[in-house]
Amino acid sequence: MPSNPLRDLLNKILWDPSIDPSEIIVYYVSRGAPGDKEEFYGTQILKVWSRGVDVNIRGKRKYIPFHRIIEVKNVKNGKILFKSPRFV
Repeated sequence: MPSNPLRDLLNKILWDPSIDPSEIIVYYVSRGAPGDKEEFYGTQILKVWSRGVDVNIRGKRKYIPFHRIIEVKNVKNGKILFKSPRFV
């Protein structure tokens, strides 16, 4: 299976001790939410799958497919770590 840069990045946020997951915010498409967009922090990542990620949203496990992720950003330095070409 070819490497998926978004999957690799989310796994790095989850497992790499040199990254502070509280500094990472992930924006994703969420129909019905204000602006059809919501976000979660790296600290909310529970498990990274081959095609999506499980996150803890208000105490509940939620699966978010990679194709709905818009952007991954470091809020401390403002650097965009990933931007989906689908939402440019």
